[in-house]
Amino acid sequence: MNPPAVYTPGHTADVTAFMARRSATSHAAFVLPHLRPDWRVLDLGCGPGSITTDLGTCIPRGSIVGVDMHPGQIAHARELARARGTSNVEFAVMSVESLTFPLETFDLIFAHAVIEHLGAPVDALRELRRFLKPGGLIALRSPDWGGLVLHPDAPGLVHALAAYEGLQKNNGGDLRAGRKLGAWLKQAGFTAVRRSASYQIYEHADEIASYLADQLERAVPGDAGPILRTWAQEPDAVFAQAWFEAIGDKPAKEASIP
Repeated sequence: MNPPAVYTPGHTADVTAFMARRSATSHAAFVLPHLRPDWRVLDLGCGPGSITTDLGTCIPRGSIVGVDMHPGQIAHARELARARGTSNVEFAVMSVESLTFPLETFDLIFAHAVIEHLGAPVDALRELRRFLKPGGLIALRSPDWGGLVLHPDAPGLVHALAAYEGLQKNNGGDLRAGRKLGAWLKQAGFTAVRRSASYQIYEHADEIASYLADQLERAVPGDAGPILRTWAQEPDAVFAQAWFEAIGDKPAKEASIP
């Protein structure tokens, strides 16, 4: 059995607030053209539910369930759905390793910023494939730190970023996962794989720098966290991150799972 996923960012209030800024428009635009009004959708690793509830509005005759391994994230997500009045959304505490849905339940499985935390991503994708209906889609989005663009240069900045990447690697994750999503989908048996990429430029560099520094200061001895915080105070600091997307099909003629 593969070890359970370790979520490197953690689940502090600051991390939750950072994730809650995400929307379907900003972080799931690649999947929106594929949605159908009556689909059943799974949002894997939904966090505080901001993307999940947005997606719910796109499937007015369908439904979406968001799952996350942290009960606090699910509590935030349920509160958000109630506040927005989104009635076709539900949430449950589950991880990739503990899904309890009937097989062939979903038309779409969506996973944003999840796959890069898994130690055995292809095995996880094979398992997820069992929960898709024949003809269903899986849609993944993950960052790739091979495409970071930062300005200005600063002493120790490369070291600080390498320290965070090493932290995630030690937890079993991969911050170069973005470029591999398409290949992993093919290895897991998905077909007609479509890949795309985009950049996110953080309006305020200190948002992402503080987010990374928080994790480093808790887990990695040294000055990597303070270096990031100091760099982010530069008036023209730029942090741009590459994201990769991949969509794959479960063949419609695949034999039904007993």
